[in-house]
Amino acid sequence: MSGMEMQGMEQLLARLQKLGGNVEKAENRALKAGGEVVAELARSKVNRSDKEQVHIADNIKVSGVKGVEAGDKHVDIGPGKETAWRAKFLEIGTSKMPAYPFMGPSSDEGQKPARTAMSAEIAKAVSKL
Repeated sequence: MSGMEMQGMEQLLARLQKLGGNVEKAENRALKAGGEVVAELARSKVNRSDKEQVHIADNIKVSGVKGVEAGDKHVDIGPGKETAWRAKFLEIGTSKMPAYPFMGPSSDEGQKPARTAMSAEIAKAVSKL
């Protein structure tokens, strides 16, 4: 799974809480929106085979929001259980195959677009207040 850290979100969320409204739901929707941006980038970086099987690109998912109790909310992005065992070989390579990373580069490239998507989702929630 890929990790990403957003800066400035805590200040924005503090302002939202002052305004009232359902901050929790807006925050969760924003996290999912940002995760979906990175997932879409990852899907575009994985090649498809001609085999009749579940393709890694079709199996990249965004989890539900996690870490709510611990106060460290996040979503996990990556291949599901059906393809995770194959995806790791692509991501890190093997002794006989070079790496063809897709999750790491997607996380790096997706930072700014994910922030934009998250900000748009938060702005949508603020406009409803």
